Amino acid sequence: MAFRGEIPPHACLAGHFASTMSTMDTHSHGLLFEGYWWLSLLGGLHCIGLGLYLRYLYRDRNDNHKLLGAIFSLLALYFLTGLLNRDNSPLPLQQLFILLIPAYFLLMPMLYLYCYRSLHDIKGSIGLSRHFIPAIALVLVIGLSALLSGEMRQLVSTSRVTQFNHVTLLGTVLPLLLVLQTGLYFYAIWRLLRRFKGRAHRAHQDSLKDIKFRWLLALTLAMLTNWLVRMGLVILPYLLGDKVSLAAQASTRLFLLLSLYLLALYGLKQITMSAYLRGRLSPDLQTQARPSSSRQLLNAEELNYLQQLLQSDKK
Repeated sequence: MAFRGEIPPHACLAGHFASTMSTMDTHSHGLLFEGYWWLSLLGGLHCIGLGLYLRYLYRDRNDNHKLLGAIFSLLALYFLTGLLNRDNSPLPLQQLFILLIPAYFLLMPMLYLYCYRSLHDIKGSIGLSRHFIPAIALVLVIGLSALLSGEMRQLVSTSRVTQFNHVTLLGTVLPLLLVLQTGLYFYAIWRLLRRFKGRAHRAHQDSLKDIKFRWLLALTLAMLTNWLVRMGLVILPYLLGDKVSLAAQASTRLFLLLSLYLLALYGLKQITMSAYLRGRLSPDLQTQARPSSSRQLLNAEELNYLQQLLQSDKK
């Protein structure tokens, strides 16, 4: 029996347990947030490094290395957005992501152009392709909606954070359009690869077309797998109105970073194999490896010496 004004022992234990669990949850959330921040920074730096290497150091005779470098630059943008939060973001996060989402509409068109130009061996500069028109149109639509609503002018004049009038509508429509575009381009790339499958797989031999086909297939499958993971963990819960957890966002970035490591290792292997095959197929090495029928094996002095030996044996 407890005296009046005295806290019962079971209440003290319950309060201590609740306080301990709350401290553990706060600590685990802090560790998760710190891991998510470092994961975003690491992935962003890796993608920036790969993009710069492919753009300025690696050379492709068809100029396709520029497309691949641009793809990794967009992936770097995706990683680096994980460094933003409510405290360091210049705009509200939802508004900032709406401004950045047209850049993501460039990813699948560039992947399709990279596969198409590689398989068809197209040379020359890429220029402004019609596949980039949706991204440019979205930039114009979002910019006009911001100007017409007057929120940007108010933001500049009062230095006060505001939101678009139709930020909710754009935040719902743009992810749906992105999902639709991604699905259509994956289908187009898959048809493109299937069309060249018979030509790429040659019986009992490796060729440059084999290597090119396998690299494009690995790159497409990696992008498709990451898109499905992000679709299930982030996009669908967001569209359904659920809260996207920090663990789900960290999982998608971790999976993408591991995929990039595997792609980098596989790409180095394919580059090494391509260099070896190009060396074997070069005309100089083939000429050196193939003996010339017109070239004499012995010179005149050696022939005279052999004739003298044969004559002495006969005697």
